Amino acid sequence: MIKVVFDHIEGFGKITEQDFIYSDPKGIAEGRDFIDYLEAGWVEWGAYWYNLRSVRLDLTQYKASKTTQKLARSIRCSRHRLTLEIIELLEPIYSKYVGKHGFQRKIELKDFLTTEDFFVLLYYKEEKLIGALIHKVYQQDEESAFVSYQFLWDYQEPKLSLGNISQMYECQLAKLQGCKYLYLLGGYEESCIYKSQFKGFQWWTGKQWSTDTLLYTKLCQRDAHIRTPQ
Repeated sequence: MIKVVFDHIEGFGKITEQDFIYSDPKGIAEGRDFIDYLEAGWVEWGAYWYNLRSVRLDLTQYKASKTTQKLARSIRCSRHRLTLEIIELLEPIYSKYVGKHGFQRKIELKDFLTTEDFFVLLYYKEEKLIGALIHKVYQQDEESAFVSYQFLWDYQEPKLSLGNISQMYECQLAKLQGCKYLYLLGGYEESCIYKSQFKGFQWWTGKQWSTDTLLYTKLCQRDAHIRTPQ
């Protein structure tokens, strides 16, 4: 069960010229039914769970393209438990990743070290570390679910399309873990439209999982034009 709480101190509202209330809703897990939470559109981040326009891939439908499979032959992938030493190796790559996309908000990779549940896929080309994928596998009874939290890449070789290669490795690992779905956090703004291009794509409407890629794309494009109150 998830208990929903609201923050009316950090939250704000407008009532004189428009009706707009923001109360920063968060969820607190009061159990370990993690697969059920993910199934209902919730995503864990830090101490709380958030109900998002969540995105996932149906692993029975996902299939990497022949181009991706060919490009992946030049990449070596290894999986490790996430540690401070690995975080320090990833920081320069993450800075390049953020700079490439022009993100104004940069998360702290060290925040993933608050628990021992996070793992990382490290990607090497000719023995050089070029990217990574921070992830977590949730267990509930005999079910498992794979959640991809943070991808990063140095973009030194754009034609490599490491994001697609990473998606292939993630899905392969998730299947080996017995997962039905691979969750890709939220789908917002134009930077998340690419998620709809993978086979098996689904997104959470707030009521159900949808495969309507056209509507999802329109919503992401709309997000880019919304201006939040300062």
